[in-house]
Order: sequence, then C-alpha cells, then structure tokens
Amino acid sequence: MNRRTSQSPLLYTLGFLFCLILIFAVFFTGVRVGADKVEAKYEKSNANAQLEKSYTSYRQTDLVTFYHNVFSPYREFKRSWNEKVSLLAGGADNSSNILKSLRSLADDAYAQVNQASLFPDSPLLERGQLNILKSLRLFSEAANQASGISGGAQAAKTLRSGEFAEGAVKFGLLGQSNYYNSMLKWGSQTNSSIPSETGNPKVVSIGEWKKMPLLLKNATIAEILLNRGVFADYDPQDVTAKIDNLIHSGTAESLKLTSIQGATSLLISTDAFGERDFSKWRNQYYGNETLPELPFFYD
Repeated sequence: MNRRTSQSPLLYTLGFLFCLILIFAVFFTGVRVGADKVEAKYEKSNANAQLEKSYTSYRQTDLVTFYHNVFSPYREFKRSWNEKVSLLAGGADNSSNILKSLRSLADDAYAQVNQASLFPDSPLLERGQLNILKSLRLFSEAANQASGISGGAQAAKTLRSGEFAEGAVKFGLLGQSNYYNSMLKWGSQTNSSIPSETGNPKVVSIGEWKKMPLLLKNATIAEILLNRGVFADYDPQDVTAKIDNLIHSGTAESLKLTSIQGATSLLISTDAFGERDFSKWRNQYYGNETLPELPFFYD
C-alpha cells in the first residue's frame, strides 16, 4: 500500500516531464516547418523575380533584329502607301491599278513581317510585331474595300478615314510606340540615369523636356503620335530633333510655346517635318546621348 502510494508522485512527475518534452518538441517542429515554408516561399518568389527579370530583358541584338525584320519593312510600306494614296487623292487616271498595287503592297509587307515570334524575352517587341501585323492585315482589307468605290478621290478618303484604315493606323502607331518604349527599356538597363518608362504624362513642359534623355523624348513623341493618329513618313526622332531645334533657336519662346504637345501640334499642322531631321541635327544636339546602334540613328 505504502509502496504504491510512494510510486504515484514519481509517475505524476514522469508524466509531467513527458508532456513538457512533447510540448517543446511540437513547438520547435512547428517553428521549423514554418521557417521552411517561409524560406521556400522566399526562394520561389526570388526565382520568379529572376525569371521575370530575365524574361523582360531588352538586348541591342533584339532591337536590331526588330529593325531589320519588322520596323524597316513597315517604314518602306508606309512611304509607298502614303505616296500611292496621295496619287489617288490627286485624281490619278489609273486609280484601279493603284488600288490593286496597294493591296499587294500590304500583303507583301505582311508576308515579310509574318515570321515566327522572334522576341520571346522582350514582351514589348513581341507586341510590336503583332501590332504591325494587325496593321498590315487591316490595310489590305482597306484596299480591298476601296477597290469597290468609283473615283480615286473617294477611294483615297476611304483609305485615310474608313473603319479599316483607322484601325490599321492605330495598330501601326501602337507597334511603333512599342518599339520606341523597348529602346527606352534597353537604355535604362544600359544607363542608370535613363528611366524605363515614359509615365504617360498628359502634358510635358518645355522645361521638363530639356532635362529628358533622347530615348525618353523619342518614346514620348511616339506616344503623342499614337494618341493623335499621325501616320506620316517621318520617325519620332525626327519630331524630337525638330522640337529641340525650335527650342535651341529661340523660336519656341518667341511663339510662346509652353508644352511639347503644343509644339508637336504646331509642327504637324504646318507639315514642318522631314524624314531626315534627326540626321541633320544629330551631331549638334545628340553627340553624348545613349543610343542603340540602329541604322536610322546613324545614316
């Protein structure tokens, strides 16, 4: 009887110690499992960030490839298209032949640009290629629609302001904006003082413009041209150069221009741009700028 009574406290003590050890074991196991989950989550997040960083890389070789395979053919198409539509608007005698050639022009350019996706690591370039393909397809549809219209002037109107033509211009300018924003991305990876995005400002003051690197100016102009539907033969850098010359010459001040949007509107309305405006002032204004080695920056 006494022996059993004396064993009871010992059993209680051992039981208590066992429970205590079990509680600590469960606690530390939970801590370890939680820590492992946090580390795994962090490693996964870090891996995803690295993958995203790699996926959104913009290399000069990609910009050059886009230029030769997508943008340059589209530029040539744009020049020929605008020239032929102007002939139609002027009352050309061979309007039916011109309309046939416009359809072929768009189809040929589409076939040239329609290659396998060349830019899996550069989303803006990938979207730019797709947008230009959409543009060319819609231009082909616009030419087909206009072929059923009698009278060159009326056909030209359809090719400039018809539903298909407006969509074609929109996608073409969107593809152009994608390309110039890709150059900006490349520049930000090359030079830390260059931002990676324009920020889509509604109004850019002359003072702000003066502080902007060239790649940011060009991307901003590409967005302005997109917003205004300007489908012209000149490139964004030609507009940039023309505006910079207005500022440096004092003309912008004398005309009381306060914003880049206002300066662009004035120059567009007076048809003051030329295809080689950038080349004309490249050495004078842009000798120290960071630029990818693309032909239209150095021709």
